[in-house]
Amino acid sequence: MSQVSSVSLAGRLWERDATLWPGDDGVRSAIRDRLGWLDSPRWLADNQTALADWAGDIRARGFSQVVLIGMGGSSLAAEVLAEVFGPAGDGLSLTILDNTHPDAITQALGNRAWSRILFVFSSKSGSTIEVQTLCTWVLDNLEEQGVAEPGGQCVAITDPGSPLMHLAVQRHFLDCLEGPPDVGGRFSALTPFAMAPGVLLGTDLAAIAHSALQMAEQCNADEVPNNPGLALGSWLAEQSLAGRDCLQLCIDEQYRAFGSWVEQLIAESTGKAGKGILPLNDADASVPKSRVARVILGASTNEAFWQRYPQTDDEGVPTRRITLEKEADLGGEFFRWCFAVAVAGAVMQLNPFDEPDVAATKAVTRELLDGESAPGSGTPLTPETFGMSLASAGQGSYLAILTYLPDEPALFDVLEEFGQAVREHFAIPVTLNPGPRYLHSTGQLHKGGSPHGLFLFVRSVPEHDLDILDEDFGFAHLNHAQAEGDRAVLTDRGRAVCSIELVGPTMSCVAQLRGALAPILSA
Repeated sequence: MSQVSSVSLAGRLWERDATLWPGDDGVRSAIRDRLGWLDSPRWLADNQTALADWAGDIRARGFSQVVLIGMGGSSLAAEVLAEVFGPAGDGLSLTILDNTHPDAITQALGNRAWSRILFVFSSKSGSTIEVQTLCTWVLDNLEEQGVAEPGGQCVAITDPGSPLMHLAVQRHFLDCLEGPPDVGGRFSALTPFAMAPGVLLGTDLAAIAHSALQMAEQCNADEVPNNPGLALGSWLAEQSLAGRDCLQLCIDEQYRAFGSWVEQLIAESTGKAGKGILPLNDADASVPKSRVARVILGASTNEAFWQRYPQTDDEGVPTRRITLEKEADLGGEFFRWCFAVAVAGAVMQLNPFDEPDVAATKAVTRELLDGESAPGSGTPLTPETFGMSLASAGQGSYLAILTYLPDEPALFDVLEEFGQAVREHFAIPVTLNPGPRYLHSTGQLHKGGSPHGLFLFVRSVPEHDLDILDEDFGFAHLNHAQAEGDRAVLTDRGRAVCSIELVGPTMSCVAQLRGALAPILSA
């Protein structure tokens, strides 16, 4: 990017100049309606006291824990706050439920006393199928437990006028918080979608708002070296345009969840029109250096972390280092990365605010739930044939392991080991994406980005199903339809796809998984 264009870019972004990104008048009008995140630091500063008062009223009702049900941008930033800050003072504990696998739902809620749980349903559109069905199921179960007014244990966070908002009114929810309609889900970290759950945790929103405002002020600078968001975004685009399609995220364990938030922001914003930046964790050091750029982010006080990444190791891999002096600096990082991704989209000439390929899987999933067959779904490759595809994979290829499983560490340990073996054996990057949450993040990249991805689906048959009131399907069918729908779309787009299905108790599934993966590595 030339110095002239970089100097003007920040100012044009703050002026909401939609001609920074490609598209016709309709597309650019839609973009202008998605730039409200630029105001989110000021919104948070102006509303943090009211949010703190709101949380105090909630806690006074006797709740001891929060279960947040949301997908992608509606839950990932809140998950960052939960993992980094945890409950503080008289704050409530927070659990994220973003899985439709019946065993995962049972793990999250089956052994809890529901009487002191506040359920928070979070969906920008208010029509997200995972949130809709889980909301129906929770309300039904509260009624079965004898709760006269189940809505009294529920809060909605959604856009004004959405189906979820109407349901909240109809079922007398405790509250319905409106998100700003001009902020897309993955850009909503500094809005009620994350900050309301955060303040329920007891997080100091004033400190986060101060950090975000400081970063926003710095991002007003015209000169690249003085503008953290412009500098990061220009650098991301420069690496991508130079053929470095993989971004290795080396994140301090304390901030591990922030890496997941960055992953969805980058993948969903850049993965379209055959382009895209593939986020990878730090296990992917085996990727050819010519494909990799690296971001290292950690606490300034964590000397052991920084010793793992000496600057002498940066040779051959363009690297940016981000140091956090305190936990509240996350407020600034949320804003910096949103600004950077908007800048990168402008330089890469793609629209970072849409997700044109996400709807495809939703449509096929709905057809499967309605009893129709998946169009053009084809037959998945056998493990042996899939291994041969990995062996012959060319430049720009990567493996995505897409899981539809409960949170069983033994299964994910096997998949992590397999991923490392693939890196070493085939010398291609590997990303492990839990479903169905990835459908709302990296799924856009897999379908709309590089055509050289290879996809391994791993699904377990639930031991018990959970019925959904007023639906002809339960969660087992929904989870299966989501996996099959995405597999069908990827197959239809010419991607190499393999599918593994596991049945039975966990340790039996572990043995089945090892047996199914072995032929892939022997290719």
